[in-house]
Amino acid sequence: MTREIVLTSPPDVFPAANYEHVSIAGDFAYVAGQVARDENGQWVGIGDAGAQAAQVYRNIGRILAHIGATPRDVVKIMVFLTDRNDSAAISTERKKFFGDHRPPHSGIIIGGLGSPEVKVEVEVIAYLPQKK
Repeated sequence: MTREIVLTSPPDVFPAANYEHVSIAGDFAYVAGQVARDENGQWVGIGDAGAQAAQVYRNIGRILAHIGATPRDVVKIMVFLTDRNDSAAISTERKKFFGDHRPPHSGIIIGGLGSPEVKVEVEVIAYLPQKK
């Protein structure tokens, strides 16, 4: 049995400087934490956690599509936010993205993220059973 790990990034998500946006290992895809940058690297929704979350989920949707997955394939969500008062706005965008699909979710409130502009970062794990 061979083990293969595939690292990839879609062309319509701003490239990360030091890593790929998704790693596929076996039947699981691990999507790196996404922030509110558009495909050109511009910040979206500065000061507005809901607008940032909408961009974050757009990025996640593009990454999932790139690997042949959909939001319904997501089995775990981790949300990092810098202000608990933004929780409702971020949750609204998560519900828009996932619809009636409700994968397990962890929400972590932290003192700061990679840039002062970032109010929310989201990573997901998706299940992609390999065709045998």
